[in-house]
Amino acid sequence: MKKIIPSKHSSHKQKKKMKPWKRNLLIVLGVIVLIAGGVLGYFGYQANKSINNITGENKSIFDTARSLLPGAANKTLKSDNGRTNIVLLGIRGENDPNGGLLADSVMIISIQNETKQVAMISIPRDLRVEIPGVRGYGKLNSAHAIGSQQNPPQGIQYTMQVLEKITGMSMHYGASVDFIAFKGIIDALGGITINAASDFYDPNYEGGIRVQKGLNDLNSDRALKYVWARLSTNDFDRSRRQREVLTAIKDKAESNGVLNNPIFLINVLNNLGNHVKTTVTLDEMKTFIAIGNELDLNTIIQRGYDTSPDGPFTSRTDPGIGYVIIPRSGSFTEFQQDIQGIFSPSDTTEINQ
Repeated sequence: MKKIIPSKHSSHKQKKKMKPWKRNLLIVLGVIVLIAGGVLGYFGYQANKSINNITGENKSIFDTARSLLPGAANKTLKSDNGRTNIVLLGIRGENDPNGGLLADSVMIISIQNETKQVAMISIPRDLRVEIPGVRGYGKLNSAHAIGSQQNPPQGIQYTMQVLEKITGMSMHYGASVDFIAFKGIIDALGGITINAASDFYDPNYEGGIRVQKGLNDLNSDRALKYVWARLSTNDFDRSRRQREVLTAIKDKAESNGVLNNPIFLINVLNNLGNHVKTTVTLDEMKTFIAIGNELDLNTIIQRGYDTSPDGPFTSRTDPGIGYVIIPRSGSFTEFQQDIQGIFSPSDTTEINQ
């Protein structure tokens, strides 16, 4: 029988043996891909969990990814009469046993959608108000604590309802930030530079805080002391300092371009997910980012209310709740007229002070 010798053109080609170094390289690359995929998957899971925790939504990781994909965003915010109002609350934190859920600061960030003007308005936290589900009166700062004890928690919503009643305006969005988140945001920005309206010194709070009038660089520890200190001053001055720091955060974020950087914002939210709460949905966050460049952030109107004789408020002692701030005239009419007309051309409110 004739021996058949395979042709060199046969389809049964002899497989070459892979060299050891190539095989090892492929194994290493495969391991790297698996690790990278696991890290990305874990990051995505954690980011989705944090975002749901912040917004109160229950989006799947795939829905969250779709919302974050680049694309045209809706540029319409909720508004009434062309004005959008966002309530911003500063709290110590739910784990603080000394009134950690009380609102340490209460602000309304207001946007005039046609002109793109922005106003930053501090509301006295000791204002005597009616709180949903509570008999009689309470202080404005307690609305968040009382609402947080409901099921489900409604701390921000309770405060928004109270503010709607006393301002005569709709409150469209709300957010609360505790001290850990406050410091984390400033750390993420690499510190801030405030423009202090006056010299300030408070020897309390772990070594105290001293700030000179004018420009001052603050890290997160000093910034927290600056907005928190009140033993050597009063709540009205503290409200001014809070507005200075918020303006500085805005300036630093704008200069770093992070307002239009979803990855940076997601990283911050991911790290601070248990310390920030908001009624803003993820899709609405995308809308806020989209309109960020259109807003006039260089001439922010700033307003703070105290008990000066020419203002709408005075103070007294309430037998049930202690020191309170009340409308001088007995009603909130004068206050409503002032806050509702804050964007009027004749307004002479301090700007960037």
